[in-house]
Amino acid sequence: MKEKKAAPVKAAQPRGFLQALRRSVPAIILLLVCLGVFLYLLITANRNVPFYAGSREEGEYRSGGNTIRVSVERAEVVNISKDTVSPNPNSPDGRESGSQLLLVRLKSGTHAGETLPLSNPHFVGIYTSEKVSEGDSISVLQAENADTGEIVSLDMKNYDRSGLVWLVLGLFLVAVVIVGGRTGLKSLLGLFLTVVTLIWIFIPLWLKGAQPVPLAFGLCVLVAVMSFLILGGTSKKIVCAILGTVAGMALAAAFSALAQSILRIDSYAMYDAGSDFADLANFQQRGFGVHLDGLLTAGIIISSLGAVMDVAMSLSSAVGELRAVNPSLNWKDLWKSGMHIGRDMVGTMTNTLILAFVGSSLVLVIRLWMQGASYLSLTSSRYLSVELVSALSASIGVILAVPLTAIIGAVLFGKKTH
Repeated sequence: MKEKKAAPVKAAQPRGFLQALRRSVPAIILLLVCLGVFLYLLITANRNVPFYAGSREEGEYRSGGNTIRVSVERAEVVNISKDTVSPNPNSPDGRESGSQLLLVRLKSGTHAGETLPLSNPHFVGIYTSEKVSEGDSISVLQAENADTGEIVSLDMKNYDRSGLVWLVLGLFLVAVVIVGGRTGLKSLLGLFLTVVTLIWIFIPLWLKGAQPVPLAFGLCVLVAVMSFLILGGTSKKIVCAILGTVAGMALAAAFSALAQSILRIDSYAMYDAGSDFADLANFQQRGFGVHLDGLLTAGIIISSLGAVMDVAMSLSSAVGELRAVNPSLNWKDLWKSGMHIGRDMVGTMTNTLILAFVGSSLVLVIRLWMQGASYLSLTSSRYLSVELVSALSASIGVILAVPLTAIIGAVLFGKKTH
């Protein structure tokens, strides 16, 4: 009897690869469209951005008929001719105060290589600055006559932390890659796109007069779609996570608007909240058409994005796995199971968000406690209302994303009943 020849193994491999490629085509196309929108917004946003010179430390200014160019440069401390820094008796933490006369060697700028004394003593305060030693790398504020090139003044600004910042970022990146592997690399790409979108697109477009709430919401949707596409393509799990994230952010924004209406506050209440809102108000009063109203809600949308994405993706994956393990489950069964899982997420995530808020505002909490304000005084303040809206609105977005993601996942993954 003649034996059958075994099917060649290699023939199945190209078909599998082509099938995988065909499954990826929709994700690639959609991702390219999103990246096209991203690049268009990035280029458009950073074209002719209006800056208020009074808010910028560096640049060229007119003074006494001369043009003064101010820049921050790198320098190295080569000599300390006088040092009166010593432990301050009023500091329980042993902080030092005093002054130092420094001789520095410039390492960047038009006068790089020159050794010059600082124009003023370097004052070391308990709360404001740190003592330096010979050989330390520092940053200096250099003012020079733009016409003659002569240095007008040279003052210490701070330690030169530029290299150390990259070191800390590098440690973070290594940890993500080691633990997360390929998924970690994808998450870093998504993180990069997020940072660029919110800093180099949101801020310039806001400076050009865009309304902050729709701008923040639209950009966060773009960020979520790009991040999820990079992580998992266009599977049902990713579609569910995207829809759950968008719904969660929308509900966070809606709750923020409702809470502000109930408490009778708006974004201008941040003026009393000790933030940098006063600088933005000054920017507006100088004639720049920026919209301050809506910044509070825009900040809430942005702050809720990460947590809502986390919950939506986790719940979407869980519902998808339940369906894979038991294909006979219908949408009602999946929804009930998703809600059970989601309730556990809410129990921990809400606690996480509130603790993150308290931790980041620890100095504020201590100050309010020390003031000994009465209940009426505290609850009537716009200050507390702003912080309360910020904390609770982001949390409500996460909470309400759970049932919405569960029902979306149940519909997408559930077995149809007849």
